Amino acid sequence: MDSIIRNTITVGLPALMLFIAIAATGKTGDAAVWSGLVKVGGSFGMLIGLGVLVFAGFVANYFSYFVVDSLLVRFYQKRRELEQPEQLVTEIDKLPITNDLKIKLKWAVMHRITNKSLSLKHVILKWFMLAAFVNALLSITGYLGEFNLVFELTSHFKLQYLLGGISIFIFFALVRSKKIWLLVSAFCIIINLAEIVPWYFPAPAFAGATPGQNLRILHSNVLTNNRRYSDVISLVKAEQPDIAVFVEVSRVWAKELAVLSEIFPYSSNLQESERFGSVIYSKLPLENASIKAFSKQRKSLFANVKFQGKIISLILVHPTVPVKQQSFIDRNRQLAALGEYAAQVKNPLIVLGDFNTTMWSPFYKNMVKTAKLRNARSGFGILPTWPTFMPLAYIPIDHFLVSKEIGVLKIRTGRNVGSDHLPLITDLVI
Repeated sequence: MDSIIRNTITVGLPALMLFIAIAATGKTGDAAVWSGLVKVGGSFGMLIGLGVLVFAGFVANYFSYFVVDSLLVRFYQKRRELEQPEQLVTEIDKLPITNDLKIKLKWAVMHRITNKSLSLKHVILKWFMLAAFVNALLSITGYLGEFNLVFELTSHFKLQYLLGGISIFIFFALVRSKKIWLLVSAFCIIINLAEIVPWYFPAPAFAGATPGQNLRILHSNVLTNNRRYSDVISLVKAEQPDIAVFVEVSRVWAKELAVLSEIFPYSSNLQESERFGSVIYSKLPLENASIKAFSKQRKSLFANVKFQGKIISLILVHPTVPVKQQSFIDRNRQLAALGEYAAQVKNPLIVLGDFNTTMWSPFYKNMVKTAKLRNARSGFGILPTWPTFMPLAYIPIDHFLVSKEIGVLKIRTGRNVGSDHLPLITDLVI
């Protein structure tokens, strides 16, 4: 019986993953299987997808031992407190389980565990095994984010999975047991490093550009409930950007930020509600300022800026937060429509804002591919920006996207100004 349960768990996890991937392709027959494997492999392709399924089955098999054996052992240890061990041993002999498990159960009912330190070590070991399994599972489900809101949410925490994998690897290396979990943690380290390391390479382009020829843009999600107006304004004055953009601007924030008109003679704003709005402040003239509706919710600001004799198009976006299925669908539609629109813009293009998604989301990847844009972070690191109130959960959801005509001199986060987002400051060269 225990072997049947183990085999079901072993086969069930990769089968479920493949079934979800196949269902999302909308195909049938052999083509559906191959397409499903490609989906599981994400940007790494079909062979990696197959490897992920095999590895998932491998991990599930070992986890099944933890589930089946541990539960039965605990069950009989509890019964031993009320029943005679001899009666339990007789009962165990009649169970339809493997001989290995019978031996474990008999040992559990015939021996009392008196060494508390040994028991604590066993519990810690089991918890790390569970942590390794969960870390591996979450690292994998992120690649299925195109199919489900929950899966997509798990795609954002690559840095956390990497750090978790390193910690778990060190633990199992020190205890020198359960080598399989060393492999599991190494797997987590490798696949998450593959997603993080490329953001630090290659070296930033245009490093030798002449000072004074760059275009500095500051972006800040100020947070509607934030009241540190002076901190935001002083940051803008200290950084001296050519363009400053803000999202989550309430009517109160709009009034407070109006003082920036002394520095920035040109502006364009969008106030969708009492609590949510967007605004662009610029030292350069804004032309053809307009509002773009890429979805039914959260409209975007568009404007052209003339810089060094060239017209640059600027789009400030703030898609909906994907916490419910409808907002998840709306955000994804907005990203898709944004990508299609950006691909048609003839001028050098900058798309920036709080995207409410990371670079590892499949919807983000599809959008930048369609738009033919690149993230200004490339070469500068992942630069997490949210949430400031929980640093261990930091993820990068604020972005500067630029077309190929625009070089990035530098991009960095600004100081905390009371918002749940850190500002982003970018120096560009055309």
